[in-house]
Amino acid sequence: MSANRIELTVPPQQAGLRLDQFLAAPLGSRAHAQQLIDAERVRVNGLRRPKRQLVHAGDIVEVEEPSTDAAPADGAKAAQFGVAYEDEYLLVVDKPAGVVVHPARGHATGTLAQALGGRATGGEEAWRAGIVHRLDRDASGLLVVAKSDQVHRALKSVLAARRLRRDRLLLYHLLLPSFQRCRT
Repeated sequence: MSANRIELTVPPQQAGLRLDQFLAAPLGSRAHAQQLIDAERVRVNGLRRPKRQLVHAGDIVEVEEPSTDAAPADGAKAAQFGVAYEDEYLLVVDKPAGVVVHPARGHATGTLAQALGGRATGGEEAWRAGIVHRLDRDASGLLVVAKSDQVHRALKSVLAARRLRRDRLLLYHLLLPSFQRCRT
């Protein structure tokens, strides 16, 4: 797997910050910075340092971000989905019922996130492939998927501020009386 290399110079106004705090803004979150530091993908002046390391003005911080251009896992090819909309920033994926969105216990392969690998990206965990929200396995519907970290952060912000309206139509509840009559 190839990687994207980022090189940052610590400006005087950020001297004294912890390494993970310094990397939080350029990497999108402190949690993502900590993950890369723990994975030994961050160096300060050529040396690996812990996340609590204080940075100094002029320090050169190198970050090796794993590439998300890798081909999806073999099991990911089984995940079927449609694309309702796509531009250079995002995808709106039409997820059919039965497709699992993220890998989980009992569903290690064949997920939508794996099928989107290399096509979408963004977020703190590369394995989420830019997915901002999810739908249950048995639900069908549209999912918004980011194509970059910047778009992923923006979409998460809009969701957190409740400025994006999400509608759900639950046919199960509408059909439940019919199913109950059939069983009796």
